[in-house]
Amino acid sequence: MSRSHPRPRTKVTFVQLLTALSLFVALSIMGGFLVAGLALPAVTVAGSAASGTAELFEELPEELASVTLPQQSNIYDRTGKNLLATFYLQNRVLVPLEDISPWLQNAVVSIEDKRYWLHHGVDGEGLLRAAYVNLTSPDSPGASTLTQQVVKNTILQKAILSEDDDAIEAATEVSLTRKIREWRLALALEENLDREYGDSCDPLEPKVDCGKEQILEQYLNIAQFGSNTYGAEAASQLYFSKSAADLNAVEAATIAGITQNPSKWDPIRYPENAKARRDTVLYQMYLQKFITAEEYDEYSTIPVEETLNVSSPKFSCVAAEDAPFFCDYVTKIIRRDAVFNQEGAELTGTELLSQGGLDVVTTLDLSKQRAANKALNDALPADDPSGWAMALVSLDPKTGEILAMSQDRQFDPSDDPETGSTAINYAVDYQWGGSTGFSPGSTFKPIILTNWLQSGHSLMEKVSGSQTKFDPSSWDAYCVDGNVTGDWWSPGNVEGARTYTQTVLDATANSVNTAYAHMENELDLCEIRDTAELLGFQRADGNDLQITPTMVLGSQEASPLTMAQVAQVFANEGVKCDPIAILSVTDADGKQLEVPPQHCERVIDKEIADGVAYAMQEVMKTGSGSKIPLADGRPAAGKTGTAQQNAHTWFMGYTPNLVATVWLGNPDFNEPGQGITLNGVGYWPLYGSSLAAPTWKAYMDEALKDLPVEDFNEPTDDILYGKPVPVPSIVGQTPDAARSIVEASGFKLAETGSTMYSSQYAPGTIIAQSPSAYYKSLPGTTVNYTVATDQLPSWYTKWPKGWDPTVAPDDWWGAEWPPAEFATNPPAGWPVEDTSDDEGDTGNNGGGNNGNGNGNGGGGRKNG
Repeated sequence: MSRSHPRPRTKVTFVQLLTALSLFVALSIMGGFLVAGLALPAVTVAGSAASGTAELFEELPEELASVTLPQQSNIYDRTGKNLLATFYLQNRVLVPLEDISPWLQNAVVSIEDKRYWLHHGVDGEGLLRAAYVNLTSPDSPGASTLTQQVVKNTILQKAILSEDDDAIEAATEVSLTRKIREWRLALALEENLDREYGDSCDPLEPKVDCGKEQILEQYLNIAQFGSNTYGAEAASQLYFSKSAADLNAVEAATIAGITQNPSKWDPIRYPENAKARRDTVLYQMYLQKFITAEEYDEYSTIPVEETLNVSSPKFSCVAAEDAPFFCDYVTKIIRRDAVFNQEGAELTGTELLSQGGLDVVTTLDLSKQRAANKALNDALPADDPSGWAMALVSLDPKTGEILAMSQDRQFDPSDDPETGSTAINYAVDYQWGGSTGFSPGSTFKPIILTNWLQSGHSLMEKVSGSQTKFDPSSWDAYCVDGNVTGDWWSPGNVEGARTYTQTVLDATANSVNTAYAHMENELDLCEIRDTAELLGFQRADGNDLQITPTMVLGSQEASPLTMAQVAQVFANEGVKCDPIAILSVTDADGKQLEVPPQHCERVIDKEIADGVAYAMQEVMKTGSGSKIPLADGRPAAGKTGTAQQNAHTWFMGYTPNLVATVWLGNPDFNEPGQGITLNGVGYWPLYGSSLAAPTWKAYMDEALKDLPVEDFNEPTDDILYGKPVPVPSIVGQTPDAARSIVEASGFKLAETGSTMYSSQYAPGTIIAQSPSAYYKSLPGTTVNYTVATDQLPSWYTKWPKGWDPTVAPDDWWGAEWPPAEFATNPPAGWPVEDTSDDEGDTGNNGGGNNGNGNGNGGGGRKNG
């Protein structure tokens, strides 16, 4: 159906001149000649017509300029097709006239301004009729044309957006002065739009091609058609779940009737009222020959309820059924990120979201999000009486895109949320609507392992697992003056297990606290901090990381998103990609806006990342994650985490193409997990492998179904076994000084050394080492040493019985044996040469070569 309005209008005629004069008279009657003087420009229009011109204003009045109507913004998943939520100050979607059904155009004209196509913004006949009724009856009918309504609504919108109470009051006051002002502006608006678009309208052309059609388009986009529902498109979607372009005559009449009183004529709440109003519109459409008498009779018998197909907008993240907390995270990025809040911008991020008509395409993978929701809800329902909660974050390791963000709670931003509901997003940091974080426990150990490998150590290097009381002075920290702690520290393992010497690989697989404490003690705590920050680890409360030995146990609270990013670096072979949630943003005009950039950079060597991945695979094969192999047998790497007193448990894991981290704990306070009952199952105690790990598996099994199986890289021999490096020279150093030198190069110094007499070196200094200086050995190798003494060994004055005089003692310091002085001054018991012809003992030699030297007073004997 095309618009069926009369022939194109002409310039101001003599009849219109009389109309303008009639207006002046009418206004004089209603408001007095003084007020009517405000209408004199209308007479000027008429006077100008006589001289061949009809220009009222050279430019559009300031009151009607620079007004941008608020439009709804929509947030979608990564496909751009699945709507998550809608945001608006006013629910409005601007559409051009050609996208609005001609039925609605004609219905609005019929009921609101039947002489619309004949007047120039002010209807003289209508005004006189209204004046007569006002003077002769108690009724107060309006005489506003569509143009005047556009003027009124535009001024009101500008006042609302400026938050100017005085302007809002002036725009809504009931006074003759305001009416006259609207009249003047309506005349000016039509004059200017006719100049811009032309005054000849082609009823067969759907697009705007004249000033009148432009005003009708504005009206159909600005008018209120329901409670906070503005414009034809939003109304059509609300009441009939279809585009405004597809409305039929009955639907169009329903919508057109609402705007007179959006509350009274609401078809959802008051369908009987709405039918009466709709039938009035249909009757006017019949009178103006837009529908026939038969059509009117037919349409007016249809109940309003039968025509409705209500589709309420998914307003705010509360309506984002599948991903409300992810939705909330996205809105906070738009509201707070500098990209959306640039200095000098017309709208802030908050205003863009509520008014800017944005289409936001996010990174969310809806199928993976639903898999995450199911995994969490199966593991721990929101109404579990324990009060504990779970959260899961999943990333694409190649890009950092957030594919899923879920928690087993209902999203409720009200001041008093119900049990099982919250507005706090446990998956993210505090600044993005999250908590202050949770202790990650042993999921921090891969960070320690990264620094261990960076320092030249290897996976197969053996470390002590003994429970040791660490001296406060034993910790190195280049960025701290003095000791990092004044306390002795002695961490332990679960039930005191695994306190023996073991490889780093085994210590990782079985999450051995004591072994990792010894590893940390060989490293620099500030360098561990630096490595953690490189990997993306940060405290959820925004504070700096504390330099403390307890870092190794995950004592610093973090969010699941942070731990997922740490895993992402390992899965992406050492390249860190900051998590991103938004792929694109388009404004109401279809313009692509700037979004937070994707930032990826290499932060650790590929070989290091591969080594950490190898160790974390061992967790899945032989260690704490061995009971949760993925369903299709594909390779996976992971790490369990259990915080102090089992208050928080974690599982951080990944394949080369998908990362996921699961957290479980009481979100409100650190509640010990020993003996906790979750989802009807008692745990004594609760570990990361108890519930967090199986939940991770449940998610991964479903989320990986559409992803190919990918293998991890094998670690290099240097990472696995270590790379031989030169042993530093420690000859001439004291043992304490030598220890620092040796450990700085990645080696270990023996706890004690042997002693040897020396006249060349000061007593207490090292005179020999093994391996020798500059000999290449694997990091972690123990360097043995010998310390100088000025005390001669006891054998030098008393030769032990049974020692072989032809073999030098182990602590002999000379080049030749025996020393020449023994010929004239031997030690007591030194065997002398036998000069007798008889067989037998020499008497004092103590027995010759029996090979049983005991080394008392001077160490052992070579070959003895």
